This record gives sequence, C-alpha cells and structure tokens, in this order.
Amino acid sequence: MKQYTQQELKALNDSQAAELCEEIRRHLIENVSKTGGHLASNLGIVEISLALSRCFDLPTDKIIYDTGHQSYVHKTLTDRAEKFGDLRQLGGISGFPKMEESEFDAFGVGHSSTGISAALGYAQSAKLKNTGAYSVAVIGDGAFTGGMVFEALNNVKRDDRLIIILNDNEMSISPSVGALSGYLNKIRSGDGYYELMDKSRRAMMRIPLLGKPLARAIIRLKTRLKRMMLAQSNLFEMYGIRYFGPSDGNDLKTVERLLRAAKRHQGPCIVHLYTVKGKGYEPAENDPSRFHSVGSAKKKQSSDKQDFSSVVGETLCRMAEENPDLVAITAAMTDGVGLSDFAQRFPDRFFDVGIAEEHAQTSAAAMAAGGLLPVFCVYSTFFQRAYDQFWHDCVLQELGTVTVLDRAGLVGEDGPTHHGIYDVAMTMSMPGVYIYSPATFKEAVSSLEKLLKKESRLSSPAIVRIPKGGQSQRALQCFDCTEDVESFGEGELAMICYGRQTERCLEAKELLEAEGILSRVVKINRIKPLDIACFEKAIRGAKRLLFCEEGVKIGGFSQWAVTQIATGKIVCDADKMDICAIDSKVCHGKVDTLYSLCGLDKQSLYERAKELLK
Repeated sequence: MKQYTQQELKALNDSQAAELCEEIRRHLIENVSKTGGHLASNLGIVEISLALSRCFDLPTDKIIYDTGHQSYVHKTLTDRAEKFGDLRQLGGISGFPKMEESEFDAFGVGHSSTGISAALGYAQSAKLKNTGAYSVAVIGDGAFTGGMVFEALNNVKRDDRLIIILNDNEMSISPSVGALSGYLNKIRSGDGYYELMDKSRRAMMRIPLLGKPLARAIIRLKTRLKRMMLAQSNLFEMYGIRYFGPSDGNDLKTVERLLRAAKRHQGPCIVHLYTVKGKGYEPAENDPSRFHSVGSAKKKQSSDKQDFSSVVGETLCRMAEENPDLVAITAAMTDGVGLSDFAQRFPDRFFDVGIAEEHAQTSAAAMAAGGLLPVFCVYSTFFQRAYDQFWHDCVLQELGTVTVLDRAGLVGEDGPTHHGIYDVAMTMSMPGVYIYSPATFKEAVSSLEKLLKKESRLSSPAIVRIPKGGQSQRALQCFDCTEDVESFGEGELAMICYGRQTERCLEAKELLEAEGILSRVVKINRIKPLDIACFEKAIRGAKRLLFCEEGVKIGGFSQWAVTQIATGKIVCDADKMDICAIDSKVCHGKVDTLYSLCGLDKQSLYERAKELLK
C-alpha cells in the first residue's frame, strides 16, 4: 500500500478518499490475518482515522486513541503502512500506540479509559504554551464504562481545545453493558434531531437582515430551556462540553463536516459517531467479538482443545450448582475469561460491570461481607488497576474474595502493557493473602475447590493465577498435581518454580541429564503462604538452588524465598543460590522468543544451572 504524506491525504478529492478507505480495509485484512491482531475494531474506524488526518495538522495536533488497539489505521496513515508485515512481531511495530515508535503517536495507550485524561493534559499544555494546537481523544463507547473517563470530564474547562470522538459501536470486546450503554442507545435512536437543528439554523441564516439575530435568539432560548430541564439535558453538555451528533461514523463526508464544526467551536466538544465494528468484512461484521482479535479467532477455529480460562469457567459452573452463594464478576471480558456459560446458566449471579476493575474489586469485597462468595475473573494486567481496592477493601478487612488472574505471565504480541508479570510482586507483601499459580488444569481445579468449598468460608482474599493457553504436559507426567509443593527427581541442584515455568525447568532438567547431571524440579502451586515444612523437605540435600520465575525479580516469590533462607526462617543445605526472573521491561513478540530474551527458556536455564554448579 502506498504511504501518503499528511499533505497528500488532505489533497484527495471525495472519490479518491472513499477509494482509499476501501484500500485501507483490504490492507488491514490481508496483513492482520497473517500476523494476528485486532481486526474488527480497526475496520470500523477507517473513516474516522482518515478524517482526522485530513482535518487536523499532525503531529502538531495530538490524536490519542483510547485503549490503543484501534490505532492500526492511524499507523497506516502516518509513516508505517509498509511495516504492517511485522505488526506485533519482535522488532516490528506495536499493536498499540507507542511514543518511541513515531512522532505521530502522541501518547502510549494499552489500557482502556485513559485517553480523555491524556488528551486533556495535552490541551492544558497547549493552552499554557499558547501553541493553538488541538487535542483529540478517540474513545469507544465501551471505554466510557471506566470511571477515569468521568474524572477527566469533570476537569474540562470551557477554553480547552479538546475534542472527544465517541466511536460508538455498542461493543468493547463483549457487547457494552450498563446504564451508560442504554443512555447512548437512547441518544443514537434520536440522531435526526441534530441534523434537523443544523439544517434549520442554516436556513434561518439565509434570511436577509433577520436571519442571524433570529438564529442566535433561538439558540439562546433552546439553551435556557435545556438548563431548566436538567433531567432531559444531554449528559455531555451538563459538563460544559458541546455535543455534535450522533451521526454515521462510516460516512467520511459526514465525519469531516462534524470535525470541522468541532474545530470552529474552539472550546471542548464531543463528536458522537456510530460505526460498524468489522465494517467491510462480512465475517467480522457478523461476529465482531470473535474477530476482535484475529489470533484468538484462529485458535478457536483451528482447535477445540481446552485452555485454562475454559477450565476455570467449567469449574465455577459446577461449583455454582452446589453453592448458591457463589457469584462471578468480570470487567467487560465475559468471553476472554471463560465465563460465557456461567453468564447463561446463572444470569442472576453473574455481574459484568464494564471496564471498571476498581468497582468490580470493591463490590466483590462487599459481596463477601454480605455473605456471598464472589469470584472476580480479570486479566492480570488489568488487575493492576484494582490494586488499591484489593489492598484497602479486601485485604485490610480480611474479606473472602477469590480473584482469578487470567493471562498471568508473558502474553506475547500484545506487549508491555499486557504482560502479566507484576501481580506476584504486587501482592506478596500483603498479609493473609493466598496466592495459587497452577501449572496444570488439575491443579487449577484443585485450587478453586479448596477455596470455594460450600462448607467453609474464606477468612482472607485469595488469588489464582492462570496463564494463557494450555497446561504443562511434562508437569502432568512428572507430578501428582494435587499438593501445594511437589518435587521430581534427585540431585544436588534444585530448580524451584511455579506455574508455566514448570515446563521449562523440566526441559532444562532433561538437558542436564543428557550430560549425566542429576537435578530435581520443585514445583510450587500455593506460593503464599508457602508450606515451609513441605518446601524444606523438597529441597533437603540440595546444595544449589536455582529459582525460576515468570515474573519480575524485585519483590517476587523467589526474592522472598531467598531472604527467608538467608535469615534462617527456611532451613536448607544449600550454600549457593541464584534467581532467574524478569528485571526489565519486556517488548512484544512470540512468547517463546520472549522467554529467550528474558533468560527463561530451557537453554538459558540449563546454562544458568551449569554455571551455578561450578
């Protein structure tokens, strides 16, 4: 696909611009189908992204794509069209905006609902520096379920050059839920009002002499009436933000007309555009959730094998049959965390709160206080947003919530914003917390059964970490997978691990055995509180300990365990220890490649073990 300059994009006539939209869609379908990535959301936003390049002066004006997975078209139009063959691959362009990647990426965005805050910050900077630059946030309707959006709206001032593009496709990943979704649907159903208002105003302006005064008088009257009837006012205008729309976001001429009107307004405004997620690609239009991420869609099409998410979902359904107090909570990720069946079978006990992880965690705490047994299923990377609520509302009050952290560990092509490598370090220091990190489906089921027994109540919060994808086949062969600490093999070297890293430790053990070096692998399922007696038994006689952890080194389990040994709280025979863990930011790429870069692949563990044995 040809790389256009910003000036060339502005020079296109209507016919050429419409043709370019179709070319972009073909470009996305061809490339994203090969590399994997977010397809449906980008097909729906083609006209909006092109209109932004044609109506604004980039990169002087700042365009911020909230959540960021909808930025592929923007990347195509801003110096990266020819780089899509390496999208999300190691060394290639990211699937999210990155400031270090291009001057056209104004702000890095990987988590939802941050875009308006960032755009407002740019607008305030431009105002103080008197640059005259516009600041634009492109945000989906699903992201409006995040409370940070309203924190930002509450701080908008009437002279901020802030334009918010509400890309309304009635979806986040799963369909949008809640009162705000219903409110936007109500506005959307009355879209003819604003077009009629604009036409009437233009007609009055053409009346000689009386036109302009009459139009201004009617606008003032309309505003006064709206203020007298707050219950019927537009939500955004109550924040002092001028509202344009709703209109067809897949009609390029309409989008450009509204953007130019928003620029003329000078102050803060919101342009409400409804779009079709997956536009121009029939399979994605018919099933936008499935084609939100092409990689996961291919996986579902090509294989019916279980993964950890589905195993957790099946287990919760089975246990919910036995325990009427068990409820499930998710933050707009029903399919992603395996709760689709639970939602259908137990609709009164299932809560999708939208993109509101903080609210989910606190409401789970209150549910526990109210006598329920809440299970909050959330990606590890998004759990970070609920860190304070987990500490303040669950841990300090010793409330028995269960938080299932999906996608724990390295996640691959989604990159730094999505790697689930911080949760252990975040929660290891919290008193009373239980942390399980199973390596197999059997362990995951066993962990949930221990925590969700009908006859007992948790006296403190618990976490169950599950990785993306399938289980460790070697762990199934080598361990019983029912105990919290298990050991396999004999030797003076013990490799200590948990979760998915068990597979690589067993592979490294095989490499050592090929050279006649005996070793043991100690697999831990419950890493907090550690069963110290069982752990001491598992490492007894080992002279070298190699801790292997798919998480950050500082504050992680391995560092904690080494400290316990050094201070005599854990007794062992070892006189030398080492830690293999992550101690830097991890880029995007294939998971196996990232293991190698982080020194966590079987070859790296084998080499570290050999060095430790010297």
